[in-house]
Amino acid sequence: MKSITLIIAEHNEGTQLNDTLDSILSTSNHELYDIVVVSDGSTVPLNLEKYKDLIKHVKTKERGGVGAAFDAGFSAVTTPNVIVMGSDIRFLENGYVEKMLDALENHRKSWVSTVNIGINAERMDIHHPKSIRRYGARTLFFLKAEDLPKNTRLFKPGDPRLPNYRNILEAKWISRQEGNLYEIPCVLGAFYGISSEWYAHTKGFWGHRYWGTLEPYISLKSWLAGGDCLQSTEIEVAHIFKQHPSHVTHVHDLMYNKLFIAEALFPPRIARIFVDFLGMNEHINRAKRMVAENQKKLKEVKEYHKSIFVNDLHWYYEKFPYKYYDLIQDIK
Repeated sequence: MKSITLIIAEHNEGTQLNDTLDSILSTSNHELYDIVVVSDGSTVPLNLEKYKDLIKHVKTKERGGVGAAFDAGFSAVTTPNVIVMGSDIRFLENGYVEKMLDALENHRKSWVSTVNIGINAERMDIHHPKSIRRYGARTLFFLKAEDLPKNTRLFKPGDPRLPNYRNILEAKWISRQEGNLYEIPCVLGAFYGISSEWYAHTKGFWGHRYWGTLEPYISLKSWLAGGDCLQSTEIEVAHIFKQHPSHVTHVHDLMYNKLFIAEALFPPRIARIFVDFLGMNEHINRAKRMVAENQKKLKEVKEYHKSIFVNDLHWYYEKFPYKYYDLIQDIK
């Protein structure tokens, strides 16, 4: 029996997926793992003939998003561990599957994040000395105007060049810490390992829509349910950052995910602070209508999380201090 399954979510990636599969198979022992490819409502055909004996191909009729694709792929998993990953990853011959299995063997309630090497269309060399390496993330619960670079403060409200500072629940990269495997607030980097039982217990990406805010959602759920998130510094993978990705996420869908997470993970009074902090514009108002229309599902998700959580947001804040705790610290 194989020990781990790689779940790859793709949407209209075409030959990009073949390059990722070739990279996996040329740098690892494929006898260790299964591969499940999930085509998330894709309309661009794939040519997977040469991999037919190595992968399972799951197709969804409609695009549900990368989180829903991972969950669809998980339904085909028969191994005790999984890796969820994007379709634009490249690999070094550094024993990444074996190292992930070693990390998960003694950490059955963890999401394990890997070192992210950033590459792009101009510099596809995974060995390039100037490639940036990133080591997990923290969740920024609130982001205010004063947190932005000074040059952006010169813009008037409504200027299209002004970033959306009224933001919540955003993952931001953090610096490397000491050690080979250590706790981090939030995974980030598009290649994560987890035991199958912990994935099932925390319900994976249940309820997530399209793209954006994936990592704060799964990371918070793991911590609040009594697990954790870990950063491995021994496993390095390269992620292609594309200027024009094959998937498109509308602003209202991104805002929906943020509102959904606030409502699904936190008590109503705290969730309301997150919702109010976003303010009002056409995208947020549309997202609010989508949340209202999805109340039956949201209630189901919320009740399940409530049944498995052993920690709360205050506990998480105290473990990983961040600014603006005063906005919620007195609210239960």
